[in-house]
Parts: sequence; structure tokens; C-alpha cells
Amino acid sequence: MTYRLIPQNGDTVPVPQLVFAALPRAGGELVRVALYILATHSTDPKDIAHALGLKNAQAAQKALDFWFGAGLLEPEQPVRGPAPEPEKAAPLTAEELRLAAMHDPVVSMLATEAQNYLGKALGQKDVQRLVSLYVNESIQPEVILLCAAHIASQGRHSVGQLERELDRWAEAGVTGGQEAEQYLQLLAQREKHEKAAAGLLGVAPADLTMADKRCIRRWYEEYRYTDAMVEEAVLHAGANKDAKYVNGILKSWHAKGWRTPADARGAGQLEGSNIRVDRAAPSGNDILRRAVNRPLRLKREE
Repeated sequence: MTYRLIPQNGDTVPVPQLVFAALPRAGGELVRVALYILATHSTDPKDIAHALGLKNAQAAQKALDFWFGAGLLEPEQPVRGPAPEPEKAAPLTAEELRLAAMHDPVVSMLATEAQNYLGKALGQKDVQRLVSLYVNESIQPEVILLCAAHIASQGRHSVGQLERELDRWAEAGVTGGQEAEQYLQLLAQREKHEKAAAGLLGVAPADLTMADKRCIRRWYEEYRYTDAMVEEAVLHAGANKDAKYVNGILKSWHAKGWRTPADARGAGQLEGSNIRVDRAAPSGNDILRRAVNRPLRLKREE
């Protein structure tokens, strides 16, 4: 029997000519890795090893090294250090604070309300630093007070902690009261996701590292996955229930376009004790009834 290629049989992925040129030197495993990289753009050894069923991440790394030598891959650009932060203006002096309070009634209101929100009385130096946020850095009073209430709810009550939190808000693009309220909603949602993910990973939320939290944000905010999808990935991970390994699984699923647990289960990747079967309706096999109706058999005596 002879065959011919079916035109446009499903989605297509462009394959560089250098892959074909390397075929005489590339075994089947190397070719599989190359095709996976071209389809998903993932170069994470753990991700590749898990998706292709390789022995370990080292095998995937050897394949990556081969295709780097063949010219298919290039080193990632080194991460540049953060740009130097602009120098902040010095806090107001006592005289500058007095003059500011005389000309702007918001100054006195801000000093009073901030102490109420922080839950502590502020000394002269702290008041000068606080008002400088409004006068010298042009941060809206509403943003300052919302931030003060936020850190106080977390057990932080100092002006120094307020300044650092406001810097983080500025990096997130918070400049006005409405943006501050939206950002607080986002922080509350992230805390909820972290608690849910920590429970699935079997760790306390307080034990999550910053790297773990960045992974969890990616699952919910970038991939738009639900708790059920994260739970399915943890099930696939088996004994490797750490955030980084689960992140590799979800990254692979997202690249493949899998959006629901049913997509992952339909791929047939679960084996042994990890198999979970969800039926829309009962199977109809009643084990107890079958045992009752089974004829009694006596053991033959020797």
C-alpha cells in the first residue's frame, strides 16, 4: 500500500531548515525535543522532561545543549539590574511643616487621619516624613490613607513601612484613589489564591516563598486557571508537590491550550494510583448487591 500526505492535516508549525540538516546526527529523542520547543516555545528542562516523558531533566538539558550547538537556540540575555532609584527629597523641616499647614488645610487633616489609620501617635519627625509624601512627592492623600490602613491591617504601623509600601504601589502604577482601591482588591484576591494553592500543595501560606507566590500569580492571573485546574496539576505532580514543579506542568498545559481538568485527563497522562475517574452518572455496579447474590462456596476440606 502506498500513501500520500493529506493537505493541511491539522495545525502546522514551521520547522527551520537547520533541524532537517541536523537529522543525521539527531536521534528520535532530540527530534521530539526540537518539535516540542518549536510548538510551545518552552525551554524549561523540567517542563520538557515532564511533557515528553523523558527520564529526567538532565536528558532534556542535553537535548537543549545539542540544539544550541546546532543553532536552533541562543542563550537568554542576562537580566539587567534595576535602574537606580531617583533620590527622594529630604523630609520637611519643622518650619516647612508649619508653613505648609498654614497654607494647605489638607496637611493637618492628613497628619491626624494617618495617625488614626496607623493606630499610633506619631512623633514630630514622623509627621514631617509623612507630610513630605504629600508635599514633596505629590502622592494623593487618599492613596496615603488607604495604604496606611492596609499596612496597619497586616500589623505594620510605622511611617517607614508606609513609605516602602507606597513605593511598591507606585511600581504597580497606583497614582489615584480609584487605582488604589482596585489594587487593594487585587492584593486581596492574590491572598485568597495563595491560601488555596498552599492548601493544595500541603504547606502553610506563611511558608510560601516569593518565587512560589510569583508562580501562583502566573497560574491565576496569566493562565486564568481555576483552583480545580491547579488541583489537577498537583495530582499529576504526585510526590513532586512543590510550586516550581507544578508551575512547569501548568505552563506546559497552557502552551497546549488545555483549559479544564478534562483536557488534562483526556491526554492519558495519569497512571497507577494517580488515576481519578469522574462519572456523569453511577456505573450501575452495586458491589454489595453482587456479593449478596453470589452463590456461597465452601472451601473443600482436604
